[in-house]
Amino acid sequence: MTESLTPANLTLRHPELGTGPVATEPYWCPTFHQRELDSIFRKTWLCAGRVEEIPNPGDFFLKQVPTFDMSVIVVRGKDGVVRAFHNVCRHRGNQLEHRERGQCSTFRCRFHGWAYGLDGSLAAVPDIKAFHELDRSQRGLNELPAGCWEGFIFFNLDPEPSMSLEEFLGQQAQDLVGYPFAEGKNRFEFEGEIQCNWKSMIDSFCETYHVPFLHERSIIHTLAGPHNPFGRLLDIRLKGPHRTMSVGGNPTYEPGPVQALAYQYSAGPSVTSGGTDTQFELPKGLNETRADNWAIDVTAFFPNLIIVISSGMYFTHQMWPLGPDRVVWQMRGYLRGAANAAQRFGQENAMVELRDAVLEDANTLERIHRAMRQGLVPDVLFHDHELGLRHHYHTVVNWVRENEAG
Repeated sequence: MTESLTPANLTLRHPELGTGPVATEPYWCPTFHQRELDSIFRKTWLCAGRVEEIPNPGDFFLKQVPTFDMSVIVVRGKDGVVRAFHNVCRHRGNQLEHRERGQCSTFRCRFHGWAYGLDGSLAAVPDIKAFHELDRSQRGLNELPAGCWEGFIFFNLDPEPSMSLEEFLGQQAQDLVGYPFAEGKNRFEFEGEIQCNWKSMIDSFCETYHVPFLHERSIIHTLAGPHNPFGRLLDIRLKGPHRTMSVGGNPTYEPGPVQALAYQYSAGPSVTSGGTDTQFELPKGLNETRADNWAIDVTAFFPNLIIVISSGMYFTHQMWPLGPDRVVWQMRGYLRGAANAAQRFGQENAMVELRDAVLEDANTLERIHRAMRQGLVPDVLFHDHELGLRHHYHTVVNWVRENEAG
């Protein structure tokens, strides 16, 4: 059956993006990659983690930034403010903190013992009288602009960002206010290095045209099914450099015995189940069309954060480019706290189903990138329901050009 398919008119809503093919050079060219780093990753707001990771003053964690081989300390100060600092001692440049997370009142360098307060100020210097020109007020930790939105912590490598965090996140963030992100107490993580371009990695999670084919052994029956054989989206909203794709579920899907138990006793519908908690009141930005068969929204925040949201759980992707053909892929899943063993079983099932599905994407992307790099695919033509990819492509190219133009 195809009569319930959503129409192929998403791209026509945005004539400024065109309908023709686009060159693949930005996906593999080393020169363009360097321009991306300078214009995008050193200039935009990047996600570090969640406030639940540092609930108390003195709590901290390290955020590794693989793109620049850099480490950032994210800490909650005595005043309750969340701050971010380069993880570098201001004496000789030694890495200041080595623990991935912890609790402290000061950060002390293991090289010469210089100590810093939670606000980054230089608190103590051994044998300070032997320094001829040491102004402690000028030797505090290098602080990075930082801010929070709905519990997500962001930082910016530009000491003077052109936009505040609120301005940068814009309407996309405003429309998601109210989703219970903080209820995601149970967390699981996956991380790996993939031999492809960072944009290809993001693109793979921002379209569902591939679901009936690449995922024929995993999520085809829950997120496509007989009423949606081509995996068409319910809707897509472009909001500045960001975008949201609404994905429908299959209301006629009947899970197998074990899967049915997992779905029945889960603390909420999983991303892969195609189901929805009808008692859950969605914020404006989720399922904006209010489709009855809505399952998930894929919310993409430029440049490298994706938050996939259902009514029962959410998970994030972050892509950190290591080069034009290598990317570190970090995935974190957040589930509501389990009240009993049955709910915990449901969550384990959700984690495994999600893991298996996303690994199918990663394996394919390496082969795609190899063909692009070899010049075998000079351009690509996007499907109507790959509008999110077309939008991302133009956003990246335009962001680079506009930044270089000043």
